[in-house]
This record gives sequence, C-alpha cells and structure tokens, in this order.
Amino acid sequence: MLFYYKLSGVNAVLALLLNLIILIAGLAMFSATLTLPGIAGVILTIGMAVDSNVLIFERIREELRAGKIVKSAIDTGFDKAFVTIIDTHVTTIVSAAFLYFFGTGPIRGFAVTLTIGLLANLFTAVYVSRSMFMWEINRGGKPADTLSI
Repeated sequence: MLFYYKLSGVNAVLALLLNLIILIAGLAMFSATLTLPGIAGVILTIGMAVDSNVLIFERIREELRAGKIVKSAIDTGFDKAFVTIIDTHVTTIVSAAFLYFFGTGPIRGFAVTLTIGLLANLFTAVYVSRSMFMWEINRGGKPADTLSI
C-alpha cells in the first residue's frame, strides 16, 4: 500500500492499524481467547480492510483522471466505493452469522472475530480514512490542488 499509493498509503496503513486496535479491544471486551480460527478471522479482516482501501483509492484515482478537483474526487470516490464496501461487508457478516448460529466453539470464535473486525473496518475505512484525507487537503489553510495517490 505504501509503495503503490505513495502518501495515501500512509492513510491506509494508519486506518488498518486502528482497525486492528479496535478489533483487539473488542476481543478483550468479550474476554475472547485468540485461537487458530480467531487468527484466521483477523487475517481475513486485514484482507478485507486492504480491499476496502483499494476500492476507495481506485475510485478517487478515476475521479482525478476524469478532471475533478481533489476535494470533489475524494468525496465522489468515497461515495461510489461506499455501496460496494457495505455490500461486501454485509454479505460476509451474514455468512458469519450462519457460522455462529450453526457452528460450535472454534467456528463461533472465527465468526465473532470476523464480525468485530468488519464492523471496525467499516468505521476506519470509511470515516477515519476520509477524515485523514480531508485533514491532509485542508492543512495549511488553503485546500490542496494535488493528492499523492
């Protein structure tokens, strides 16, 4: 992410780290033991978080190539990617719900870890990442006319 998206990759990495912190905090709140299936849920969460950031960043790139100004490209990129992100996350959470209700011990742990991670990812990929972009383009008092993406 850092090499491909340049400075925006820092945004993605920070959002991913916050996602992991929220996930670990959620697991601690439920006094969950991290088993092998739970670790698999964490890894799948990281993969979906990276996918969410790629979707958003590619949409922003498309908008910039179409000639939009930076702020407009960011807003439109997040808006267009939001529907896809919600769709993938809801579908995965429904699958996790089936695993939780019809599975036993370790399978339930995987479902819980995955669900907490995906909910954290919705927050970090959509809200936190957008806030970091807006802070980046508005710092210095004047809106930026370029974006490192």
